[in-house]
Amino acid sequence: MSTSVASAILTLLGRHGVRRAFGIPGVHNLPFWDAEGPDIPRIIGVRHEQAAGYASDALHRATGEIAAALLTSGPGAANMVAAFGEAFVSGSPVLTFASEVNASLRSPEGPRGILHEMADQGALFEAFGATARRARTRQDAIASTVLALREAWGPPAAGSYVGIPTDVLGEAWTSAIPHIPHLPALAPDPHDVSVLAELISVSQRPVIWAGGGVVAADAEESLRALAHRIGAPVLTSYAGRGLLAGDAHLVDAPVHEPEVSELLAQSDLLLVLGSSFDGMNTKNWRIPLPDRRAVVTLGDVVTRTIDWNSVIRADVGLTLAALDETLEDTGVRERAAWVAVTGIRPTIMARLAKDPRGSAGVAWVHQIDGAWPASSAIVCDMAVGAYWYGGYSSQPRPRRLQYPVGWGTLGYALPAAIGPASVGIPTLAVCGDGGPMFALGELATYAQESLPITLLVVDDGGYGMLRFDQQVFGHPERGVDLLTPDWTALGKAFGIATEEVANVAGIGAALSRSHEANTRGEPRIVVLREPFHPPRTTSPRWFED
Repeated sequence: MSTSVASAILTLLGRHGVRRAFGIPGVHNLPFWDAEGPDIPRIIGVRHEQAAGYASDALHRATGEIAAALLTSGPGAANMVAAFGEAFVSGSPVLTFASEVNASLRSPEGPRGILHEMADQGALFEAFGATARRARTRQDAIASTVLALREAWGPPAAGSYVGIPTDVLGEAWTSAIPHIPHLPALAPDPHDVSVLAELISVSQRPVIWAGGGVVAADAEESLRALAHRIGAPVLTSYAGRGLLAGDAHLVDAPVHEPEVSELLAQSDLLLVLGSSFDGMNTKNWRIPLPDRRAVVTLGDVVTRTIDWNSVIRADVGLTLAALDETLEDTGVRERAAWVAVTGIRPTIMARLAKDPRGSAGVAWVHQIDGAWPASSAIVCDMAVGAYWYGGYSSQPRPRRLQYPVGWGTLGYALPAAIGPASVGIPTLAVCGDGGPMFALGELATYAQESLPITLLVVDDGGYGMLRFDQQVFGHPERGVDLLTPDWTALGKAFGIATEEVANVAGIGAALSRSHEANTRGEPRIVVLREPFHPPRTTSPRWFED
């Protein structure tokens, strides 16, 4: 029995674990919407292609699943670029499929005025270092999908772009749907593991920095075993938040705070696991570091950050298993922690709570932590309230918190929340009042799909972080004061109940009510009008005395 190439692509994805695709039908990609079959992922219709990318990204961060974005040619593909950038830089393997104009109409000499035509649509995605595949036949289209899935699985996991002419998408596919075996995880070189073990054995004050690669490798227990064996405090990147929750070795606070920076400065070995050690996590690599530094991660980005004594490009889980054996063989038994760290977080939070600039932010964090269930997801935007929560909350598990600091895309949270919510996970989207304006149309998606989402808006009358930047740098305050909507009327327009909260102390109760509604498939909006002072995790405050 024949099927279309578009249907074959979706069947191939569905048979290999893709449960959701997000997109918008367009004149050139309609064959995707015509596809039928038991293995085809459910397509969630969004209102802007950027939302398709953000939702796919967020679904992966929340669950580890791979999702696909289905785009139409030209403007549709271009609308996706910001979301693809955030996902690609953050290591979320978003599969991006876009129609391209009819192959039969194109000229070998260049664009000739076809609707949506571009000289090279795939180049938009190659700008990030991603692979762009330009299928020209139905065989190319299926082969490109196979290769895109392999890249999404890794190692390392990476998103990519597949462009397919609309006439090819509609052609018949009569061959079998291929089965793709997973490649084995990348094992470390035994010599490299021995070098790392030697660095550890001669260090008395090691610190471990754990990132999202530990989460992706499902290596939390191996991380815990190593930390206890070598007596190391554990710091986490934003992507690693939730690892070792409640463990006595966890430093549950951002490195930007002086108590944590001082701990790192006192160490004699920094061991980075599964992290790109990026600028936002490290004050652009100006945090105090020990002379001995080692890293285990996939990819080459980390080698462009600082100098390392040891670099192992391999699966974190396999490396930790090999390292455990080597340390055992060389006589490194469980050491006492060289410093007690359980008091660091309470000390920081108490100090910030006494500071008039930080008291409201600390109360805000505590309110959300106490009200939103551990089993549900939280997606932050680039906003002051989200900076507080993203940096200072205490996460009970990995994959609960998302924070778009890979590429720093304002407007992430409202559309991204669609991803985890589409598979039934109640999701809290923490926003300012500026970010939601990028994607207000997705409130229609919330309502139409009965998504379990609470949109939590902190309305300070504009771009509060940028207003603060202008104040710090002595610039006039221009372009940052915004007209904000009547949130209750806005929600009513989409059939979404809205609750305005008078002060931070009321946030917890409001979120509890909203979460209960979310479990019934009812989205909600909660609004607080509060001008939070930015925390130390924001770059204008990195180097305060």
